[in-house]
Amino acid sequence: MPMKFRWLMPAFFAGIAGLTSCEKKETVPQDAFSFKVDGMAYNANQIFTEIIDTAGKKALIVDGVSNNFVNHQELIVFFPDVIKPGTNTRASLTLMNIKQEGVGYITSTLTVNITSINSKYAEGTFTGTLTSGETEKPLTDGTFKVYIH
Repeated sequence: MPMKFRWLMPAFFAGIAGLTSCEKKETVPQDAFSFKVDGMAYNANQIFTEIIDTAGKKALIVDGVSNNFVNHQELIVFFPDVIKPGTNTRASLTLMNIKQEGVGYITSTLTVNITSINSKYAEGTFTGTLTSGETEKPLTDGTFKVYIH
């Protein structure tokens, strides 16, 4: 290769590298799943969401781990027929200590308001009451904005 064109090779490869790094990368926004129990906040930092269909019955499951992997929290919303936005009381939420060092809670009452849902995304709010034996605690400020896997 003639000497006057040798400088073109590095420029050519730099240009190719620049073009390939400009490819549009799809980013998925961060999932969110949080609530308060008797004023204490639980914010999931690892979340898995799916819609299941078992014998024609459909459910949205939002599963998470919170408070530095101390607690496991799971929200299940059952749909009577079609998956759609709206208020639903056919739901449950559990909050369990992963190391089984504390008490676990399950909802005695739960109201979920799904504001948006499709095959890829679900969003809503929820409130209710959690129980552990005879102990009842208010469940407030529940929210989820999740991407379905």
